[in-house]
Amino acid sequence: MGFGQKNSSSDDNSSGLKEDLGAFVDKASAHARVRAELFMIEAKEAAEVYGRKFHFTVIGTVSLTIGYSLFLVGVIGLLGFSLDGSSVSMKNWTGVALGIALLHLIIGTVFIKKSKKFSKGRPIFEYTRNELKKDQQWTRQKKKP
Repeated sequence: MGFGQKNSSSDDNSSGLKEDLGAFVDKASAHARVRAELFMIEAKEAAEVYGRKFHFTVIGTVSLTIGYSLFLVGVIGLLGFSLDGSSVSMKNWTGVALGIALLHLIIGTVFIKKSKKFSKGRPIFEYTRNELKKDQQWTRQKKKP
């Protein structure tokens, strides 16, 4: 072979390599696209499940905080009336504060318990699990001659 001559077999190999590389890039981009779609489905499902759980937890925590604060205000009011020598009565603002505190504590407890139960009853990523099972069955079938 001379200096300026091309080898015909190397020309065939380079075009085959280009085709293989192009096919690989196409398959890799299709795989990435499918993975991105799966990720979006999983993200949407997780946002739905955990968003609702987060929502219940935040409402419960805020309600418990308000209830605890009102309870402290009511107890401080009762202590103030007893130290002042006045008659301790639940008919004034301290009774109202303690009643509202009790209401907030009950509501907060209900929401916290609801947030804990919410994700236990519902399996997450069901679509992904089903797809993985299908993939496993498919690969088992491909391995058997």
